[in-house]
Amino acid sequence: MKNESTSSLQISRRTLLQTALASSCLLSGLDSPWAFAEDIKEGVTEPTSQEVARAIDIMARTTSDNVTSERLEACETIQRSVDRLRAKEFSTYFNSSAEEASRWENERGVLRYLNASFDKILEEIPKTEVAANTVVLWHVYNMGYVVKTPTQTFAVDIKHRRAKELLPYIEFLLVTHKHGDHYTDAFCQQVAAAGKPVVAPFIENEWTPTLEGRELKFGDCTVKTTQVDHNDQLINFVTTFEINCGEASGNCVIFHVGDACRVRQLNPAQQVDVFIPHLAVGLNVPEAVNDKLHPGVTLLSHILELGHLIDKWRWSYTYGYNICKKCNNDSVLLPVWGEKYVFTR
Repeated sequence: MKNESTSSLQISRRTLLQTALASSCLLSGLDSPWAFAEDIKEGVTEPTSQEVARAIDIMARTTSDNVTSERLEACETIQRSVDRLRAKEFSTYFNSSAEEASRWENERGVLRYLNASFDKILEEIPKTEVAANTVVLWHVYNMGYVVKTPTQTFAVDIKHRRAKELLPYIEFLLVTHKHGDHYTDAFCQQVAAAGKPVVAPFIENEWTPTLEGRELKFGDCTVKTTQVDHNDQLINFVTTFEINCGEASGNCVIFHVGDACRVRQLNPAQQVDVFIPHLAVGLNVPEAVNDKLHPGVTLLSHILELGHLIDKWRWSYTYGYNICKKCNNDSVLLPVWGEKYVFTR
């Protein structure tokens, strides 16, 4: 298991993270998510263009398995912009024309970062050659990932205003559930119109997941589906995907569980290499990682969901790093938008 850009430091990632946190103002509030009113927290200022440019550069050249004080500084810069962007403003931006979106990006650092991170992904996907026994994952936004194996490329839970630009690269799309922060109707329709499979519990086609579970085959990839609970009201609402990426990948297994909330419902048939959970939906992540699944690496996801209210379900970098700390496990990481992660068996 490795990240392509990992340094050769002898210190453990967890020790490095704790050291960086201790020297960062992000240390405050570690035991709870930052809770701000939707009217924006008093005293929080939008970062300058220079600050945002520096943060974007740092995010692009640092990695989630080598969290330095410099990366935490960048996180704080982006967080300031996050905490000034109302959910309704993000909705306006998301549905705007390219020209109008550009205006928003010029004014709001977090949107400029979101756009720049997508540019990075689009540049890297076609250029990245995947070695044997390896898979490469790009974190797009929320719980969205693009995965490239030695033989295939696919995507899970993609929500992005520019999602259509991924269409030439992906061979199939998986969607965990019918909540608007995990998919868009437009992109699902575009993938289907291109003759590529879309697997979603709310779309009726030959690949629709069932309550009993299914095993689907797409080229070298085998996808096992299971229905699990989102919460006490939304029973069997979320589809988990256990993806064996094929022999060329070393049969690497990715377990993307969407908004699954119960550890007891996570029962993959194979040893998990890459585990992708929601970090705050109610799932006991330390229990899932340390006591049950023992994955090769865990990529905590669903932070900074801009479509959620500032003071409700918009979890901060601080909250995510606190979950990493609680897991007491060097393989639990918090990837940022646009980050490329290389897993080798």
